[in-house]
Amino acid sequence: MTEQQKARRAEIARENGAKSKGPVSETGRFISSLNSITTGEHLETLKEELPDCIALLTTDCRQAYIRLYQRHFRQYKPEGGCEQTLLRHMCVELFQLERTISLETHARQRGIDDVIRAYPDLSDADRELFAYEQGLQKDKLWRSLQRDKKAHLAAYAGYQKLFKQTRRDFQLIPPEPVNSDADNNLAEEPLPPPEVVAEAIAHADRAKNEPSYELPRWVAEMILNDELMAEVAPGYNVDDLLEKLTAAPIPRAA
Repeated sequence: MTEQQKARRAEIARENGAKSKGPVSETGRFISSLNSITTGEHLETLKEELPDCIALLTTDCRQAYIRLYQRHFRQYKPEGGCEQTLLRHMCVELFQLERTISLETHARQRGIDDVIRAYPDLSDADRELFAYEQGLQKDKLWRSLQRDKKAHLAAYAGYQKLFKQTRRDFQLIPPEPVNSDADNNLAEEPLPPPEVVAEAIAHADRAKNEPSYELPRWVAEMILNDELMAEVAPGYNVDDLLEKLTAAPIPRAA
């Protein structure tokens, strides 16, 4: 190839490069879209503080939910945001199924405890049978619990099927980066909302002005929690109430 031919070929390459509009195929476009996060410079834009789907109550064990999610994450290894969303819904439904089972167990145990107190001489088998017979009077409760268990189990299986279909029919090549920091953040207990804090402060102020006023139990527990008060009401003086709370047992009023 002569020098003139080489120069001409280089010129043609430059002209073609100037006309390029980037990758055309879906795979090429997706790979190109990852260029901005390969260095981690823009990774913050992909992070979430909390997941879109949260189904935890204040009485739930948050660590138990996170362990459930982490087990599913290791098992299914979501390869994109859609798969991760379906995985979260799976975990929520399974967690609510376990919560319903726990509620049913607690209700049955409470019935057995009532029988033990009323009939301490009965055998364990008779106690369980007697408690079961008495529990039949709560037919509406048992039917509701059974209905909830079936619904959560069916929803879990449905999301599991959707997860498999999504991976089969809409596979991402290469897999999309998935971040679970938001799910792990659920381990931290949420702070009470401002309206709840304001209500607690109102109860506390009343207790300061009325010595005979008994604080509701939840307010007393909040007042005695130094770390929580430092977060939600750092300027509030609880010294006037501490002596009253420590001198008497925490009231049971709700």
